[in-house]
Amino acid sequence: MKLFVFSDVVCPWSYGEEKVLRAIDYIYGEQIEIYNIMGGLIADYHDILPMNMKDKDSEETANKILFQLWQGGYYMHHMPIMNHPPKLLSREKVSTYIINTAFVAARMTDEKLANKYLRKLREATLLDGLNTMEESVQVEIAKNVGINREDFLENLNNGAAEEFLEDRISTFDRRFTSYPNFMYVEESGREKILTGYKSLEELIEFIEESDSTLTKREVVLNSEELFKFIEKYERVFFVELTEVFKDEDKIKELLNELVVEGKIVTNDLDRGMEIKIKNSI
Repeated sequence: MKLFVFSDVVCPWSYGEEKVLRAIDYIYGEQIEIYNIMGGLIADYHDILPMNMKDKDSEETANKILFQLWQGGYYMHHMPIMNHPPKLLSREKVSTYIINTAFVAARMTDEKLANKYLRKLREATLLDGLNTMEESVQVEIAKNVGINREDFLENLNNGAAEEFLEDRISTFDRRFTSYPNFMYVEESGREKILTGYKSLEELIEFIEESDSTLTKREVVLNSEELFKFIEKYERVFFVELTEVFKDEDKIKELLNELVVEGKIVTNDLDRGMEIKIKNSI
């Protein structure tokens, strides 16, 4: 099954949906291919400024407003974000389209690694405080996930902007104005669409209504399965573990055991906790 996801790199709800999409990947595995399409959130930061500040051209205010959007999303989805406004939008770079174009370049270069790139790009932007508007940062993330640097740069500078425009047209054609949105195309060509941020249960229901032949993995909460999950995804947040394994107290108990055994390390963030396997540090 191919599941199309219309989203945006800096959209707080698209970032929050990452925990659900990771759970979907864990439960269904390779039975579901997730294909991300970028809609574009901020074409020009002046569009999000209050009416009385549009003539003052305040990039600081624009970044604060973007951060407020992230905070609003965090209080609902609890995917960790940083604790201060970013320094992304500027008079020289007024649009977050730049970051979306980087993802499209990654998708053009290596479709199998594109979603991993998107995940790392979001983490870098919303949590780690990196300026992902900068080409050097975009290239470094590509290198870290295994995407060929030269091919990525070639696509970034030749073709990614045009393909991102196609993404935006595809988004506009379906009248999507907020994100994320989900689409499954039946063999007949008929599109089934689910709009808005969804829980794991809601997305599973949509998937099963679209393709009843898929089989779900039985979720078992024990030390071995928890470690396998962390090992597979490399950098995991506590909220993602509760999304899949549900029992918060038991998860904490098993994490402590894995820490004592020297298999994982945990790190308390300003908002939440991250977990990695020991040898990934």
